[in-house]
Amino acid sequence: MMSNPEDLMKMHSDAIKASSAAAAKTLEGFQKLAALNLQTSKAALEQSQEQIKALLAAKDAKLLSDLVTSFAQPAPEQFTTYAKAVYAISKDTSTDLASMVEKQVAAGNEQLHAAIEALAKNAPAGTEGSMNFVKQSLAAANKAYDQLNAATRQFVEMAEANTQGAVKAASARKR
Repeated sequence: MMSNPEDLMKMHSDAIKASSAAAAKTLEGFQKLAALNLQTSKAALEQSQEQIKALLAAKDAKLLSDLVTSFAQPAPEQFTTYAKAVYAISKDTSTDLASMVEKQVAAGNEQLHAAIEALAKNAPAGTEGSMNFVKQSLAAANKAYDQLNAATRQFVEMAEANTQGAVKAASARKR
């Protein structure tokens, strides 16, 4: 419970630090994504230059036609590699942000528990039933949050496993 201005200032400072850390982590994810896009664009440009050189070096119409046809085919390996890299960046960033949020929720719960305990100690006689109700409600809310968090983690793990299975299946079909 906030009993003095120093506690309020500390809470405010902690909130600013947490917001700054989350913003920095998000920016880091965007920087990684921008670097990946720059690298991918550079590779595509180099590939285009090589293709143009090959087209200009073609000696007959048959070779030119074969080159155009082969260049027009999509490159699934390149797309798969790019998609995996984007997914990895996204997953790392979201995992780090989720960890930050979990820490903030845990700290908030600790503060709330402390405030309720302080309130219970200073509550007038006869309000024990109300305080027990508040404590039980808080415990139920925390349990529901934990269950939701566990279900979300399980869903994410299943989605990741399905995605990896689909990528492996697609790669096997292309070979």
